[in-house]
Amino acid sequence: MSKKNPISAQPDVLEEGNEKLTETMNNLEYYFEKYKNIILAILAITLISIGGWWGYTNFIKGPKETKAKDAIIYAQRYFEIDSLNAALKGDGLHLGFEAIAKQFSGTAGGNRAAFCAGVCNLKLGNYTAAIKYLEDFNTSDAILQARKFGCLGDAYAEQNKMDNAIENYTKASEATDNELVTPLYLFRAALANEKKGNKKEALELYKKLNTDYPSSQEGMAAELYIAKLEAQTL
Repeated sequence: MSKKNPISAQPDVLEEGNEKLTETMNNLEYYFEKYKNIILAILAITLISIGGWWGYTNFIKGPKETKAKDAIIYAQRYFEIDSLNAALKGDGLHLGFEAIAKQFSGTAGGNRAAFCAGVCNLKLGNYTAAIKYLEDFNTSDAILQARKFGCLGDAYAEQNKMDNAIENYTKASEATDNELVTPLYLFRAALANEKKGNKKEALELYKKLNTDYPSSQEGMAAELYIAKLEAQTL
């Protein structure tokens, strides 16, 4: 009596695999035919979206970014020589920061123009306009973020809106740990608290300044304010 080969007696794996593959393909073909219109519609929408994004990036956003960078050059030159009105409003031939921020909104140049327009308005005493432009400015840079909140704090402080000033000075001091920027805004937050009558909060900030940034100008000045406020509480 012959014995079966134990290997040949096993199921034909290759044949089973082919059967499963055929079954899978048949199922796919069935579902494609059944939902063909939906699938084609989704593919069409996807292709149109990709094409639209590509077209917008290359034919609209790209050129707009370039125009914004070119436009801001002259405004920045006026800003650097402290000719703030020309920087803000333009010189009749070239756009100022306000117009650039409006016309090129959504671009890096327009965003930068919004920040500069805020700073110019702050220096010119136009505090409401300064707040508007500064709040429109967005950045992931920690130093610029601190400057944004610090300038907002200045604008609110000039309007004697101390709660808003304190809030923004605090945000500015927390935006970055920088030996120049952080103590500056901690000090202004302390001064704003003191002016608001929050002596306890002001004293805590002066002590933090003196402890964390003792070699900074603000940290050294804080010693006098600490002595003054502690004497008032005795």
